[in-house]
Amino acid sequence: MHPVHLEEHTGRVSTASEAAAGSGLRERNKARTRESLLRAARSLAAERGLHRVTVEEITSAAGVSRRTFFNYFGSLEALLAAATAEPLQRLAETFLRRPAAEDPLTAIIAALRERPLDAEVLDWVPQDPADCVAAGTLHQHMWSHHETWLAGVLRQRLGEDADELRLRTLAATVMAVFSAVEALWLERRPGLTSQESLDLFNAELLRGLEHARAGWRSD
Repeated sequence: MHPVHLEEHTGRVSTASEAAAGSGLRERNKARTRESLLRAARSLAAERGLHRVTVEEITSAAGVSRRTFFNYFGSLEALLAAATAEPLQRLAETFLRRPAAEDPLTAIIAALRERPLDAEVLDWVPQDPADCVAAGTLHQHMWSHHETWLAGVLRQRLGEDADELRLRTLAATVMAVFSAVEALWLERRPGLTSQESLDLFNAELLRGLEHARAGWRSD
C-alpha cells in the first residue's frame, strides 16, 4: 500500500504517487513559465534590442505578472545570462571531458574547436550596430555573470583545493576576451550572412584566446 498524506484545510487523503505527480506538474509549469519569459524577451529583443525592452513588456507578452518575472530572474541581465547559459553549458561539458594533462586555457581552446558557439549566444546581440554602445553595459553585466559561472566550471576541473586567485584571474581573462571579441565582431559583421557572422565570431574568439595562451607575444 502507498503511504498517505493528509492535505491541509481539505482533510483529503492523497497517496505518495499523487504527491509526486503534483510535484512533477509544478516543475513542468515552472519550466513552461520560464521558457515563456525567455521566448517573449527573445522576440522583443529581436525587434529593437533587449536594452530597449522593459520587464513590464516582457511580462505582458508572456502573460504573467511582474512579480513572476523576478521569481525567475533578478534582472534583465540575469535573464540574458540565463538565455545564453545552455549553449555555454554544452561547451563546459566538452571542456570538462578534455584530457587532464591539458592546462585549462588549452582545454578551453580545444573545446571551442570541437564545439564552436552556436547562434543561440549571438541571437541576443543587437542587430543594428548603432545600438551596440547602448547595449554595451547590459552585455558587460552578462559577461560578468558568466565569469562567476566559469570560475565554478574551472573549479570542477581543477578541484576544490585549486588556487582561488588562479581560478578567478583565468575566468576573468577568458570573459574579457569574449567581451573584446564581441565589440570587434559588432563592427565587422554588417553585410555578412548569419553563418558568416557566426563563423567570424568563433574564429576571432579562438584567435583572442590563442593570444592569451601565448602571453600576447607576436611571434
